[in-house]
Order: sequence, then C-alpha cells, then structure tokens
Amino acid sequence: MRYLTALLLGLVFLATVGCSGFVFFSSNGTLLVAVTINPTVGNPINFPNNTVPFVATGSFSGATNAVTLTNVLWTVESPFFSNGVQNSGHASIDQNGNATCATAFTGSVQVFATVPANSSQPVSFTNNKVASATLVCP
Repeated sequence: MRYLTALLLGLVFLATVGCSGFVFFSSNGTLLVAVTINPTVGNPINFPNNTVPFVATGSFSGATNAVTLTNVLWTVESPFFSNGVQNSGHASIDQNGNATCATAFTGSVQVFATVPANSSQPVSFTNNKVASATLVCP
C-alpha cells in the first residue's frame, strides 16, 4: 500500500510541476509571450562613449503592460542557444545590454536577448524567448 501511495504522490507531483522540459506557468501564473529590444537599430555615434544601451522588454500573458527584463542573456552574432558563432569579434555586449563595435569593424551586427519563457525556471534550450536588434558600426 505504501508503494502505491508513493507512486500516486509521485505522479501527482509530476503532473503539477511538469516533466521532460515542458513549460508550465510561472509562480505568478503568467508566461512570457513576447520580447522586444529597444532601440531596434542602434548606432554608437548617437550614444555616450560610443556604447549603445540595449534594453529588453517583455509582455506576459495576463498582463497589460510590458516590463523591463533583468534576467537577459545578451549575445551578438547569434542567439545564446544556437550552434552559430557567438561572437566573431565585430562587436561586444555586456550582461547589461551595453554594446560596442570593434575598432576596425564597419557594418551591422545582430544583437540578441535570450530570456526564460517561464521565469520560475532557468533559461534553457526549451525554456526561452529570443528577440533581436541591429548594431550599426560606422
């Protein structure tokens, strides 16, 4: 009987919190629906210290206003969970979204913000939303 009770409790637990990487609701009952980055196109000559401060905002299910996201994984060239080149050296971005162009590079670079879709779980290959913007290097 104890085995059956433990088995039933285990099944109830798995059904409640999810398994196999499925995403359920966060602690406040909302999921991240969309991510945007501002500015959508940034040119360092228009910002102090030739550094573009990118900001990621998110829209959550059940919420009316977008909020500034703080748990962002910032990358240039390709999103965090991709097999592409993370940074070819054309630009850099810090953990706060501040991007700068390499000294000798002229052209455009994609900037990516990767955030967890379910904020009560860590960002992962299956639990993420991605947005992109463009850094124009003069």
